[in-house]
Amino acid sequence: MRNYFVLILTLLISCVCFAQKEVVLNPELKISRLTDDVWVVTHSFPWESNSLIVKASDKEVVLIDTPYTNEATEEVLKFISKEIKPKEITAILTGFHPDNLGGTGCLLQHQIPVYGSDRTCKLLDERIPETRKLMLTWLQKPEQEKYRKVYAEMKFSKPDHVFPIEKGLFLKKRNLSFDVYFPGESHSPDNLTVYIKELNLLFGGCMIKSMESPNLGFTGDANMSEWPISVKKVQEKYPDAQTVIPHHGSWGNMDLVQHTLDLFKK
Repeated sequence: MRNYFVLILTLLISCVCFAQKEVVLNPELKISRLTDDVWVVTHSFPWESNSLIVKASDKEVVLIDTPYTNEATEEVLKFISKEIKPKEITAILTGFHPDNLGGTGCLLQHQIPVYGSDRTCKLLDERIPETRKLMLTWLQKPEQEKYRKVYAEMKFSKPDHVFPIEKGLFLKKRNLSFDVYFPGESHSPDNLTVYIKELNLLFGGCMIKSMESPNLGFTGDANMSEWPISVKKVQEKYPDAQTVIPHHGSWGNMDLVQHTLDLFKK
């Protein structure tokens, strides 16, 4: 009887802990807590995409990429305000696709500094019409009508703090450092990674594929010959990374980087 009671108590504690680790803001938007200082934001609109909330101190938060829309990004900001209560928020964008920066307009409206590369700005001017048209062709099912309408009318905002992509960016925010690195073209011509040394955490973005990914996904903007070379550079530059966050799918360790390289051999 005593063992049964202990088992039930353990299960209840596990359920409570799990509940605390994941917050569902709406059916398409959830936030998963990795550590005391890191949350993964997953927005399914309609495809799952990850962005990151990083607590640099009790007073400052850094966002890496945004959900797909300004509305979802607003919900994330409300969560941050309620749960972390920072005095400052800074954002970093890792590419020009909607899953990287769809919520930039919301950030700028809140006067949040948004860092992005010069190439991302250039690609927003050159390729967004084509990208929008392609996305609309993917959203032809009747149940996808609401997504189709949003993407047809979506406006994309540029970062207000622009840096040369070849130079990269290094931001020191209170207790943490953010090394924004361009190893070369990959999933898109402007994909960046972000490494936080103090946390041994690598945000690989769309460059890095999750372990459950059977292929490289969308390659319409990819440089297929340079992509594996860029991934190898990331692998060699950050060998101490213990946590790797891909833009789509489950996070893990540096096995994700090797898995991405292995996909090129198929």
